[in-house]
Amino acid sequence: MLSPKEFLKDLTIHPEYQTAIIDWLRPWRLKTYVDILIVVDTEISVSPVNSFGIASVIELLRDTQVGCMRFRVDIALRSDEPFSRLSSPSATQPKYRGFRFNSVHDGDDVIDRYEQIWCFGFKPSNSGSDSDAEIDMAFALPTTNAELEKLDDWMSTKKGGLFGTGDHHFLGASMCRKIPRLGTMRRWTNADGVPPIGNINDPDTGDRIDTLRPPPPVSDYVAGGPLALSNSPHQGDLTVQPIRWTTWRSLYWPFPFRLKKRPHPVLCHPTLGPIDVMPDHAHEGLCVPSPDLGASKQFNSEPEYPDATGGGVKPQPEIIAYGSNLDSDNWRFAKGEQPGRNNNPMIAVYDGHTAGVGRVATDSTWHHWMDVNINNIRAADNNDWKKISRYFINLAVWLNPPGFSTQCFYLSVVVSHFQHVGFQDYHVNASKLELGEVLRNHLKLFYGPCWVTEMIWQIPLELGIYRRRELLDFAERFEDLEVYADHFETLVLGHLVDATLKRAETVRRGASRRIRALPEPKELFAKPYERAVAEFTKTLQAQCKSTSGALAKFNRR
Repeated sequence: MLSPKEFLKDLTIHPEYQTAIIDWLRPWRLKTYVDILIVVDTEISVSPVNSFGIASVIELLRDTQVGCMRFRVDIALRSDEPFSRLSSPSATQPKYRGFRFNSVHDGDDVIDRYEQIWCFGFKPSNSGSDSDAEIDMAFALPTTNAELEKLDDWMSTKKGGLFGTGDHHFLGASMCRKIPRLGTMRRWTNADGVPPIGNINDPDTGDRIDTLRPPPPVSDYVAGGPLALSNSPHQGDLTVQPIRWTTWRSLYWPFPFRLKKRPHPVLCHPTLGPIDVMPDHAHEGLCVPSPDLGASKQFNSEPEYPDATGGGVKPQPEIIAYGSNLDSDNWRFAKGEQPGRNNNPMIAVYDGHTAGVGRVATDSTWHHWMDVNINNIRAADNNDWKKISRYFINLAVWLNPPGFSTQCFYLSVVVSHFQHVGFQDYHVNASKLELGEVLRNHLKLFYGPCWVTEMIWQIPLELGIYRRRELLDFAERFEDLEVYADHFETLVLGHLVDATLKRAETVRRGASRRIRALPEPKELFAKPYERAVAEFTKTLQAQCKSTSGALAKFNRR
């Protein structure tokens, strides 16, 4: 656990108030350092010396803060050497070598100290074989059943979040293809119909996915032109590929509330809107749009996708972004012809929290992450890089176990009283909607509008205000009545500010003295949330009554 003093670091709190706030937050069990273990095969570099690797992403995560949340990243090398642990690795050294998911150090399972695991698999090989036999050969270090059982337990007991990806063909399959949920959310094998590195005889079902886009002047790359699109140099240039994000809405309160059209929080930038670009590459993989929800795990007979713990519809994976590729009838590709497509499943996520397990995410290719693809864009530091890099950061926030993101949310509400927003715009005579609108605009700078929405809808479940079944029943009852969610969300935020307003004034008046500790979030925020629901319901009833009366008068005419 972190000390409250560590929590306040870099949160722009005036030093005069820091001691008092530390006393105020003393009962809170604060932990916002998220520990991430990145597991790589030996072919994937973690050093900036070799561009075929993910050193830039690792550096980005270590240097990033989202609200009060920071990320600590350790590296595990999946190799054929004996397991070892380096106590003080450099920034580019693996902490673990010879790593397996069931590795033990000093009597403790290694993965139990992490909130998230990210897998970048390369093995078995880039042979292009049309047989899957290589995947389980000894040289490929396939994940064993004992490892899978440990991973499965970690995802169930700790509810750890897992990300995994490979590339075209069966790259990454040896490590990833049997991991619960991850193994069925993405194509990993020839049997799955993976896109190959080159062309085959049936371009409509199995051709490579070449997403390269021409840099200017585009006339040089048209059919019959002098130049052809190829990985060198086009996968690493500043011309990115467009992606199509899907509309996301809350899984908890689908009706009667209508959310504005927004992407999933993983694809939501705080200030630039939807994340709608990715680096391009000449042969990507594919995610699976509709996995078999009735399938069993590949290492035991238990269900791959568990039922919702609170009743209702079984949580299932969703595709949150689709890619497209250009048609070789109009563009020249060094690797040969391909048909144009606009519906390639690119990024998939699974929210297992409502089923009592961790979240999972996958990507069509690690080339969206690799230094060779992103370093020039990163150096340009343009809006494309701001969006792409936020995708990496968003995943690190979204994959957290239950409570991590909302813990930072609660803290952000509290400390906002001692930041410019609180000093300038919070006052006792302001309405709840005014307070909520100010806080909403403030939080959007850290988390983005999609994140603020998601956290608000998680609060009633995490604080035990409502059970999931109650929310679904409420939703079904008012299915035909559509109300935009912004008003309700703003009202909730206003009530949360109001619940801490008088206490904050007490702190400000006696900043140099010891202040009575603040109640834990459940005691502090559950009742204000319920009051926001009651106020919103009352307002909605009044509006319905007024509308009904006006319609009745009109009908009498």
